[in-house]
Amino acid sequence: MDKIGNYTTKPFKRKFQEEVTKFSKKRYYMTGLIDVDITEARRIFACYKDREGESLSFTSWVAKCVATAVGENKEAQSAKKGKNLIYFEDVDLSIPIEKIIDGKAFPSLLVVRKANEKSLKELHEEIRAAQYPEKKEMTTGIPQKTLKMLFGLPKPIRKLIFWRRLRNNPFFLKKLNGTVHLNPLGMFAKGLYGWAINLGHHPLNIIIGGISEQPRIVNGNLENREFLNIAIKIDHVIIDGAPATRFVRRLSEFLQTAEFLEEFCKER
Repeated sequence: MDKIGNYTTKPFKRKFQEEVTKFSKKRYYMTGLIDVDITEARRIFACYKDREGESLSFTSWVAKCVATAVGENKEAQSAKKGKNLIYFEDVDLSIPIEKIIDGKAFPSLLVVRKANEKSLKELHEEIRAAQYPEKKEMTTGIPQKTLKMLFGLPKPIRKLIFWRRLRNNPFFLKKLNGTVHLNPLGMFAKGLYGWAINLGHHPLNIIIGGISEQPRIVNGNLENREFLNIAIKIDHVIIDGAPATRFVRRLSEFLQTAEFLEEFCKER
């Protein structure tokens, strides 16, 4: 025992995440890695903070861009049910967040319903309210009471009544976890550069990576520009490459032109 050294133990409470990871292997993803010039957007964020003394949520802005791009290209969030493809009108974003309760951070999941119909300000307020809840509740996409009951069942029964339904019924998935997964992973690791790739269990998964400075030629001059790394995973069984590419192009346009940020800094 002396060779092992000191250690501590605590109960393993990630059974749901463990089974989600195994469940995610059923998807047949194609993955795209892109970097998008967000120099203008970063300037506006800095301008807003200098003027207002508080930060505008970067995740909220990316969520607005993603939701609008998906809303214009609904094939990108299509889902399969039996012999049919389902095209949802609403873009329901599943976003991992950290709830701050009594000064401590707890992982949680926020599902923003009809995100394509909400303004940037509304998204900002909804995400902030979820991060700093008035009620000290540890809620996720699935209520804790339901999870406790689910994992009180034998594993074969869970597979039959829950995971099978989640895999085969996109309406059930939408109800629990939305239609698109947006993971702002880079927001939890500021200063790191690169892409992150998760497994995911939605037809469309978007993982926000780091931000880095890179030299580029702009109007004949060499400038340092800020680039956001994004990994995009699309279930190729359901979604073809052409609509996927149109969605990615539109998302890139929104991010590069700092769309939806005009009102937050008038000094353009």
